[in-house]
Amino acid sequence: MAIDPSNLRPPFSESPSADLQITRRSAGAQHTAEPSPETANAGESKSLRVSNASSPEAESIQSRRSAAAMRRIEDNEQRKKNLQSNDQGSLWPAYTLFTSTVLLLAAWLIGPRLVEEYNFAATRGRVRAEYENAVHLLKDHPLEQVSKAFQLVAHKVRPSVVSINAIKQISGGRPGSHLTGFGSGVIMSEEGYIITNAHVLEEASSCQVQLHDRSRYQADLVGIDIFSDLAVLKISASNLVPAQWGDSDQASVGSIVWAIGSPYRYEQTVTSGILSGKNRPGDKTRKQNLLQTDAAVNPGNSGGPLVDANGDVIGINTSIYGESFQGISFAVPSSTAQFVYRQLIENGKVVRGYLGVHPREVSHRLAAHLSLPDLDGAMLEGVMANSPADIAGIRGGDVIRSWDGKAIRRYNTLYQLAEMSEPNSRIEVVLIRNGQQLKKEVVVGELPQPAQTVGVGEPENLELPVPPTIDGSQWSSRRNR
Repeated sequence: MAIDPSNLRPPFSESPSADLQITRRSAGAQHTAEPSPETANAGESKSLRVSNASSPEAESIQSRRSAAAMRRIEDNEQRKKNLQSNDQGSLWPAYTLFTSTVLLLAAWLIGPRLVEEYNFAATRGRVRAEYENAVHLLKDHPLEQVSKAFQLVAHKVRPSVVSINAIKQISGGRPGSHLTGFGSGVIMSEEGYIITNAHVLEEASSCQVQLHDRSRYQADLVGIDIFSDLAVLKISASNLVPAQWGDSDQASVGSIVWAIGSPYRYEQTVTSGILSGKNRPGDKTRKQNLLQTDAAVNPGNSGGPLVDANGDVIGINTSIYGESFQGISFAVPSSTAQFVYRQLIENGKVVRGYLGVHPREVSHRLAAHLSLPDLDGAMLEGVMANSPADIAGIRGGDVIRSWDGKAIRRYNTLYQLAEMSEPNSRIEVVLIRNGQQLKKEVVVGELPQPAQTVGVGEPENLELPVPPTIDGSQWSSRRNR
């Protein structure tokens, strides 16, 4: 079989000249001479267009070439970006360190000031808010009722409170020369009976009483009791406004109290506080059983009333702790004051019951040693021979827990209950001995009267006795004349 040479085509070559030669041979075999460069270029271009237009393979080749060129361009662009990114990343640690340093310096230099300004602003805002809230709420006068209650108590008691000037003649001085002490008192009856402190009248030859309306009256001494530091005077006046007795035994620690008197000669002074404690031993004698309060009490308040929220007298102010008022003052409870007041008016003296024991405080050590359930009661250090306690079979070392059904919390309560019992009365006493509870019946005796007691009918200018624990000077720093 013969092969037509004109139909033969060499394999595809990427060389443009080969394509050109093939194309030219295909166009006509009669041309054998080499073309000129211009003619060759023109023919090549024409051949490429013809080839591209007529061959799908040529189109695919051209497409691949274009895609490869585009990828090379994109790769170059990506490499440039990577280089720029690497350059920037190499500067990031330095940039971070610089920024952190600047921030730390700013915090160190400016931070405290900013915090201070913030705190000031917060405080100012809070104070302003509190102020505005207070202004808004106080428009309704929420404390007006409380203030009126305080005023009502003062208005009820003040007409009953008097100022007392105690006059003492100076021995060996010029005629008419004297010293004047001052204190307070409270009117307790329309007949003109006034209760005050005994030490207000010490060494006085006479005394003068000034009422709330500044009217003055000469006072007569009804009686004086050294043990309780109380005395009773009487004035002849009409239209008196007496105070009412309250119950000190029912008064609760923490309740509001008022003290009224003439501190430093400032008449009708009202102070308030709370009842701070009860059953406190006094500075005169440990037999005293006093009330403690933080109401301001100063020299001149002695003998004035301590009243509760009802305006009733629950105590008679008698002394303070220390050289001047330090928030602790004491008052004779109304249970004792009322007992002494009535005894002095009825008998001119105070008749007290007598047990004949020496009690002391129950300590933790004693409570553990004696197998006591708590620290209540009065532990007896000793019993007087042939005394009512001795006759009843009470012995030293016993712990008395109750007297006539009344619990004994502190040792000085036993003194108070025994002395306020009527002589010859029979009292049931509950005590603990060797860990066992016993009951004893005591026939109360009568406490001997001190020789110094002044009774009714004594001359008005009689020199009054000085309490035994007072140093004899006219003004005792612990007493509030």
